[in-house]
Amino acid sequence: MHILIAILGIVTAISVWYWRIKMISDAARGGADLAKSAANLPRRLKFKRQAGQGGLKLVDDPREAAAIIMLEIARAGGEVSRDHKAVMTEQMVREFELTQDDAESLVTHAAWLTRNAPAAHAVVSRMSDFIMRVPGIGPKQIVDLDSMLVAVSEAEGTPSREQLSLLQVFRDKVELKT
Repeated sequence: MHILIAILGIVTAISVWYWRIKMISDAARGGADLAKSAANLPRRLKFKRQAGQGGLKLVDDPREAAAIIMLEIARAGGEVSRDHKAVMTEQMVREFELTQDDAESLVTHAAWLTRNAPAAHAVVSRMSDFIMRVPGIGPKQIVDLDSMLVAVSEAEGTPSREQLSLLQVFRDKVELKT
């Protein structure tokens, strides 16, 4: 009987020590996770702040800006249709020399960037200013982009008044005379 009690005591002691070591290990792991989280905090806060501003501050490529303008013109005609998306991707494949998948991804990315964006006129104005500040963008690229925007506006027939208004905002910002 005393052997059984001794074995039970040894098993209990091992269990208690195992439990204590496991608790210490979990606490150390939690501390390490907290340290990693604290190290990434400035980057996360910057991203949240930028994403909260509609994501437009995240734009760093003129092709992104052009995609956003195309998307805003498509939205001005109502719901973005398959025809609009097809014209946008076709234009990007031809003018930006992207693959079909990359062009579709760029349209999706533009939609994400503008999900909380201000009014369409403000977005087109801001992206037009961005495009004009990019080194190497010349008159030919501006005229090409204007023709892309016209194609998007005409994807479902005659452009609406809102679409024509956004086209005019773009043309005024880039000083394109029609």
